[in-house]
Amino acid sequence: MAVKVGVIGCGKIAERASIPNLVNDKEKCQVTCLCDIDKSKAQNLAQKFNLPGAAITTDWRQLVKRSDVDAVFVDTPNYLHEEMTVGAATYKKHVLVEKPITISVKAADAMIKAARRTGVLLMVEQTQRFDPIHQAAKKVIDSGILGRIHNIRGRIGHAGPEYWSEGKGHWFYDKKKSGGGAMIDIGVHICDLVRWFSGKQVTEVFATIQTLEKKLPIDDNATVLLRFADGSKGFFECSWTTRPYEVLTYVYGEKGKIATSVGGKLPILVTLAKTGKGKDPNCTLEERIPELGPGGGWENAVHYFIDCVISGEKPFICGEEGRETIKVILAGYESQKTGKWVKVK
Repeated sequence: MAVKVGVIGCGKIAERASIPNLVNDKEKCQVTCLCDIDKSKAQNLAQKFNLPGAAITTDWRQLVKRSDVDAVFVDTPNYLHEEMTVGAATYKKHVLVEKPITISVKAADAMIKAARRTGVLLMVEQTQRFDPIHQAAKKVIDSGILGRIHNIRGRIGHAGPEYWSEGKGHWFYDKKKSGGGAMIDIGVHICDLVRWFSGKQVTEVFATIQTLEKKLPIDDNATVLLRFADGSKGFFECSWTTRPYEVLTYVYGEKGKIATSVGGKLPILVTLAKTGKGKDPNCTLEERIPELGPGGGWENAVHYFIDCVISGEKPFICGEEGRETIKVILAGYESQKTGKWVKVK
């Protein structure tokens, strides 16, 4: 039986990510209800994606009560994630919430607690984990061929929300609704990816967060240094002033390194050092290009969530993982205020 899905929020994420990847998996799922405070947005998406049987509502509380909804996609501004996720979980609906999980640790705790209380799944849509390039890199890291990982670097950047979303005076630029700027919007993606690659807990951060180009009361660039529990280190950058879009990572281990580039000519390259062979002080090198799996980040994330609902398996990017990532982001903002290293609590 297909998983029946309700989508709350009919903006660009729903239009470009959630609904297209739900309707291309019709054997496993069915969109049964669309919700937006602007009814016309929900109606337009129902028409665009040929969903004549989907109910339309402007009240998310009505959507989560529906008997023909098994799972809810929360595609709304960040500050609404907590209330909507808790509401959906209360009515025993599984939840896929758009990143970031929310804008405070307290709110994340409430979401996790609600899901645990009713036994539903809570997944955060951190799509970079689902990009085939990053999944291939993670497989290499976990194989152990790089040895102990000493350092992980990451960068994500695009031109800003105004270039893919609509309207001026957008909620993205209202700190009370968004929680911040580039740091919490896309920094959360690269932070989560670095955390996932490392498999380690971030214990301390030092951040420089700036507004370099956009005339906004929030940040458009950030650089964050990381200390992991085992003493190794990491680093990530995020930017709303980068053209064209890019996601880059570098993973350094005792025996080699990985470089990845989403959209680059060479998506992934593994370089292994054959220490002690030959006269080259940089070692004899062996290069490998891992095979990439199918699909893309959004597609794989949506389909994976539906599979988890069907199987009952807890997602590997669960609420607890989303909480750990937002803790690092918030510690970064605190570091910018104090000018000091801040412990991640």
